[in-house]
Amino acid sequence: MQCPYCGKESQVVDSRTSPEGVRRRRVCNECRRRFTTYERLAAPSIKVLKREGGTEPFSPDKIVRVLRRVGRDRPALGQADIQRLARAIEAQLVDEAVKTIRSGEILERLLALVGDVDRVARDRLAADYLDETGRLRTDAPRQAARRPDQLGLFGGEEEDKE
Repeated sequence: MQCPYCGKESQVVDSRTSPEGVRRRRVCNECRRRFTTYERLAAPSIKVLKREGGTEPFSPDKIVRVLRRVGRDRPALGQADIQRLARAIEAQLVDEAVKTIRSGEILERLLALVGDVDRVARDRLAADYLDETGRLRTDAPRQAARRPDQLGLFGGEEEDKE
């Protein structure tokens, strides 16, 4: 590791684990100044392809929020189970070296895992995201843009100008 003061090499004097990761005290071999570094595990860089076409980083916190909502008042789906399921989905994606995944595919994986723990919570999750045929619901059709040949609510634009 290079010294932040002079840019020369440094050595580790002390290492400890902390909530932030591994804390290391270092001393520069050249200028002899001391500084601290922290080592953390990097979050996997998985992108989720949304229904609208955009992408966003994968977040296990979103899975936790969804599971809390569908597992409300369900003793079979406790906080420990919710955390375990969210970690299981993330672990599957990391183990398979997935870089991009559709949001619907995450839902399918989640439905399979939740069904093993609590059938009612699985049915609630399915009711939120699946249609009657069992396919992923798409966004409600957006209101079509007004065609130029249609009149507005109070008549054409020409009437307003007169």
